[in-house]
Amino acid sequence: MKIVGYLSEENESLYDFDTIRKLSGTSKSKLHRDLHKLDIEFVKYKNQFLYTERTVFQILEKLLFERLDKIESDENELQKD
Repeated sequence: MKIVGYLSEENESLYDFDTIRKLSGTSKSKLHRDLHKLDIEFVKYKNQFLYTERTVFQILEKLLFERLDKIESDENELQKD
């Protein structure tokens, strides 16, 4: 998997939307909704929206907890049967 990263003047790692989408393994629309809900700042560079490394970790953390909740609810349903 190709990860596209940029460095800002402050030496912060910045990632474009497609890279975040590939890392998270979600659809474009879900990622747009998650980014909108978190109300995150971004940098626009060469017609791309770039997000900080912290943003990437927030998105991945949110997705991890959603998936763990889904696994837990599936296990609870199986135990009831």
